[in-house]
Amino acid sequence: MHTLELLLMPPASGLILTLLGLALWRRGAGRLLVLLGLGSLYLASLPMVSHALVGGLQQRAGAVAKAPQAEAIVVLAGGRRSDAPEYGGDTVNRYSLARARYGAVLQRRTGLPLLVSGGRVEGDEPRSEAALMADVLEAEFGVPVRWREEESRNTCENAFYTARLLAAEGIGEAILVTHALHVPRARWCFRRTPLQIRAMPVYCSRPQEESGFDWRGLIPQAQAMERTRFALHEYLGLAWYRVRYGDRPLGGGG
Repeated sequence: MHTLELLLMPPASGLILTLLGLALWRRGAGRLLVLLGLGSLYLASLPMVSHALVGGLQQRAGAVAKAPQAEAIVVLAGGRRSDAPEYGGDTVNRYSLARARYGAVLQRRTGLPLLVSGGRVEGDEPRSEAALMADVLEAEFGVPVRWREEESRNTCENAFYTARLLAAEGIGEAILVTHALHVPRARWCFRRTPLQIRAMPVYCSRPQEESGFDWRGLIPQAQAMERTRFALHEYLGLAWYRVRYGDRPLGGGG
């Protein structure tokens, strides 16, 4: 799925269409493919387009089931930075760091015990993403981590293994920390477990209607391309989960 996703996402998808069009330039379809390829790259890099995609996910993230009697804080890992020379090995990437930081803030505010969730996505990493986040939370933010869920490789496994671990502790409701764009997919997964969550997301973008029209939104920007990729990743991920898992409760493995 990872390789297929890379090919389907910009900029690879647009470049593939453009190159294919150039190869078929003498045929009528070639010019159309070049137009589609360059057009998709342009649209994907527009702030107006990225804001629209992000806004759709954040609206869906708003109606999250509440857990007024939360008994724990769950922080989902968002990836690692491998072989960071300044740290002498693997460490959290910027997504995991942002979630860990907010998890630390919430832990200090509430005093609730903290769980970090994230395994070895590729399978051969020396340490889990949960362990890397726990290092940052304890050593850099001074916040204790009660539990480490280190078996999961994707969001649905995050939900399943976290719910199982907390159920063994008699905990049925928790605060969930992840990126705002990731909330709809995470919520979809946790709804298929007994654990009730209240999402407390990081990186909530300002709605486009509040910021008003800006002509610069028609100028391609690398940051907009990154937002578009993040949003498309979530849309594709949610669609894939619906196909793979359906409406059944989550089980282990997969």
